[in-house]
Amino acid sequence: MSNTPLPRHTGSLRQRLMPSARRRSVDAGKRLRPEQAALGKVQLHFEFQQDLMKRIRLAAAEQNLSYSDYVRKIVGLSCPKIQRPRISLSFGASDLEALAERYGISEATPQRLKQRVMDEVNHHLSGD
Repeated sequence: MSNTPLPRHTGSLRQRLMPSARRRSVDAGKRLRPEQAALGKVQLHFEFQQDLMKRIRLAAAEQNLSYSDYVRKIVGLSCPKIQRPRISLSFGASDLEALAERYGISEATPQRLKQRVMDEVNHHLSGD
């Protein structure tokens, strides 16, 4: 083991984890836009075992929470109230072409494709 002393940290834990917090503390009186506030957050990715992930997904769905909000609740952190529950999907050009072909739309727009996907999902889940 080395006898080298550990570096001494100055500032709060928040400032050490989020260095941009120091810069913003000067402008604390100014209200940040949502995209600016998001820049000051630290995103951590967790990899749970597959069976635990399934239990998290099911429990979150039962409580009408996102997976991340469910985990935040478990560890005692607050969760923002869902204002617009939604599912986000990303489509590449080939996906959009495949959907346009699937639905027989010659002049496909993202909005038209979105509506057709919503209709198909509703039909699939309603059992019609």
